[in-house]
Amino acid sequence: MKTGAVIVFVFLFRMLHGQGLDLGTISYAPTLVANLSQVYNETSGLAYYNDTVLSINDSGNEPVLHAMHRLDGQHLQSWPIANALNLDWEALALSPTSVFIGDVGNNMGNRSTLTIYRIDRSALLPTTSALAAQKLNFKYADQPVGTLPVNAHNYDCEAMFYWQDSLHLLSKNWQNLWTRHYVLPTNWQDTLVVSPRDSFYVNGLVTDASLDVQTNQIFLLGYKKEQSGLYSSFMYRFLNSNNLFFGSEYQRIELGSTLSLAQTEGLCMSGANKGFITGEQIVSVITIAPKLHAFDLNIVGLSASWEKPSIYFHGNTLYIPSVLLPEYKLVDTSGRLVVEWQLGKNHQDLTNLKPGTYLLIGPHYRRTWVKTN
Repeated sequence: MKTGAVIVFVFLFRMLHGQGLDLGTISYAPTLVANLSQVYNETSGLAYYNDTVLSINDSGNEPVLHAMHRLDGQHLQSWPIANALNLDWEALALSPTSVFIGDVGNNMGNRSTLTIYRIDRSALLPTTSALAAQKLNFKYADQPVGTLPVNAHNYDCEAMFYWQDSLHLLSKNWQNLWTRHYVLPTNWQDTLVVSPRDSFYVNGLVTDASLDVQTNQIFLLGYKKEQSGLYSSFMYRFLNSNNLFFGSEYQRIELGSTLSLAQTEGLCMSGANKGFITGEQIVSVITIAPKLHAFDLNIVGLSASWEKPSIYFHGNTLYIPSVLLPEYKLVDTSGRLVVEWQLGKNHQDLTNLKPGTYLLIGPHYRRTWVKTN
């Protein structure tokens, strides 16, 4: 490979895998608004419109857009989509003129062509009995040919939001717990083929995303299987400084167990740093009803300042006060110690470590770090 080609490859690799400053992880418990009716048993995508929460259900349900009351979760209206099929509806987004429904789910790994339905936003009226949609088909340029293993591949998708005149999709990677970011126009002909723009290690499964139009922050929702076998829910929020998205500062927000939240699948923003989450019904040893939760991150003071944490990774350097070094260790996923600290320094050079996943462990502290180069 020629030197110039190597430089280009390294640049593209860093562009695809670059991450901003990790501002640490906090815990926050959303407020339960209501247990939802059976209409929302499989709620899988949300949008906020005229003080109303819009929702869709996923595979096995009719092609219908629903509306619920934001204060009590009561069902308000349903609009059938006259010329659409619900193979696996998973995402919902709004532009100033359109409603977009993402038929993009692929848990089974047997879909190579996916669909987004575009609906005229002005048609969302109480007097409208049914909606008409434009069908937009697309494929992932990087998806392997053939059927993928069920719930064990990286080409599922449940998250979509509108930003900068485009649709932004985030993959749900069962296999490696990353997410890939695809950008699509809002209208096209034939079947569009799209390549990923960048990626991010979420350490979980992304199930929805939403733009906070007042702050320009981008929020991700998801859940993760814990060592206990139970699932916990989380959000990420990206400051999106200078419109860098994954390249901007970010924070993980642990929301709690799906036993109380249900299976968190829907997210929408209703104002600066606040919004709604829905969880679809869980039917297992016990049945957990679908739920509507509200969150307001302003009340915990998160929006006042984003202070740089005392311990953080940036590039291939770990910044940690030297006085804390005896209580912390960096290990690989097998628990093996991978570096001896340079004592007396407030930063540790990790350049010589091989690319991979590492854990920084200390008193009541555990953080995952992914080295990409």
